[in-house]
Amino acid sequence: MITKVLLIILAVPAAFLALVLLFLLLMAVSMLFVDPKKLYDRQTPYFRFLRDWTDWIIIFFSHIRVKVIGAEKLPADHRYLLVSNHRSNYDPLCVLYGLRKENIIFISKPENFDIPVIGRLARANCFRPIDRENARNALVTIKDCARLLKEGAGPIGVYPEGTRSKTGEMLPFHNSVFKVAQDANAPIVVMTVKGTDVIHSRAPWKRSDVTLEVLDVLSAEHVKGSRTAALGEEIRAMMLENLK
Repeated sequence: MITKVLLIILAVPAAFLALVLLFLLLMAVSMLFVDPKKLYDRQTPYFRFLRDWTDWIIIFFSHIRVKVIGAEKLPADHRYLLVSNHRSNYDPLCVLYGLRKENIIFISKPENFDIPVIGRLARANCFRPIDRENARNALVTIKDCARLLKEGAGPIGVYPEGTRSKTGEMLPFHNSVFKVAQDANAPIVVMTVKGTDVIHSRAPWKRSDVTLEVLDVLSAEHVKGSRTAALGEEIRAMMLENLK
């Protein structure tokens, strides 16, 4: 009797791991059909499914618990630019998990699109690489993201710091990213993320609690009528006050 119980107990996690491995194999094969050079303008339900479940697997095995505060403030039409502080490579994963109903499209550094499988998955879900070293190329990406936002492809997510802070102190902003909202005549959602900076030292054995807090929504009219530098100062002040 005891042996049967033990076998049942062992069979459950074994079956779970088998399903996870089967899913990862499915995703790897599916990515062979994604053009590694193409920028996609529309998501399909299938690739969004792959994205959401890949994200869930990473969150689960990294032992992360995500809490969202202020989600009720998000615009109902899903047309907005989401900006946040940046502390870890886990930031976008936690945002995609916590706000999975929003279908956020992230602007990210080009190197992330070279990651095997993951890079193609990002492309298939309309993510956009931005060249932080070349202002002209960056402007092309900004215009393209504004177009996606106008066309209703999904909210655009970006980190004004440009890269993650390794000290916990907020880095200077690249205010040009706010042009996405200005060109699309869309509001800006200001959010902070807390707790992602400790995940790498705790996962997978210790749980990490991550908090995403929506601070405010700057109206499209306010965004359109403000200089990008002024928007950067306003948004930065909000984030710093909350992160204190």
